[in-house]
Amino acid sequence: MDMPPKSILKKTAEKPADPRHLKVALHHANALEDRKRVERDVLEAIMTLMDFPASPNADAKRPSPADASHFQDAVLIFQPSDYDALIEERNIADRCGYALCSRPTRKARSTARKQFVDTDHGVQIVERKVLEVWCSDDCAKRALYVKVQLSEDPAWMRQGGLGEKIELMVENAEEHHKALPLRLKQEGASTSDDDKELLDAAWAAQADAMANLALERGEKPGQLSKANGDLIQDQIMERGFSIAPPQPPSLPAQASDHTMAIEGHVPRINRKDRDDDEDEDDAQDWDKLLPG
Repeated sequence: MDMPPKSILKKTAEKPADPRHLKVALHHANALEDRKRVERDVLEAIMTLMDFPASPNADAKRPSPADASHFQDAVLIFQPSDYDALIEERNIADRCGYALCSRPTRKARSTARKQFVDTDHGVQIVERKVLEVWCSDDCAKRALYVKVQLSEDPAWMRQGGLGEKIELMVENAEEHHKALPLRLKQEGASTSDDDKELLDAAWAAQADAMANLALERGEKPGQLSKANGDLIQDQIMERGFSIAPPQPPSLPAQASDHTMAIEGHVPRINRKDRDDDEDEDDAQDWDKLLPG
């Protein structure tokens, strides 16, 4: 019976995988999966908001609570670049860039690339593609008000949730608040009660700390300590003033030569005059004996 061939390579024992490496790999895999999910949700939201709102008579100033809530939830995961993509897609469909407006974009006066526009600051030159983004300046303000609230961080990298709810510049904000579920109002009430309890506890802790500090100083309840008595003065005395003009400072008269001493050495007085006399009486002055 023939024996099967044996391998001449040395068999190595398989090492178990490092748990830390598995944890890191799992973290990156989950992050990649979250990124794909968010990008898919952003694409679906853009496709939905391209034909938004459904009613052709919708007013951007007073949108319905349902449309406003749907728009706020849809753009919550957006970045500013995603919002720009939504505006561009709506412009391609000849719709106003603001998703809560159902009107078409305004058209330029001519097909020129540069357009002259009258503004509050005078006549300005504006790009045609910039001019045909919105139906009016009012919609431009409302759309940019939403854009400045969007987070620069991708939704899959945000910590603590997607962020706060987007606010809208509308004239019927009261109708939107009335449309909120009652459960949210109850949660808000309980939150305010909890905040009140925490505030009361903080004030009580401060009062206890002040009482302990007074005991350390030796103060009695309802009485001032000696230190406080020294600091408080009931009578305030005003300093007297004189109308005499101030006198300029004067130097004392020199009583002796020692006042001019420099580190114990008294310089000679009228040194220049004495030097002149010595020059006249100097017998070694050869300059006087030179001819001419």
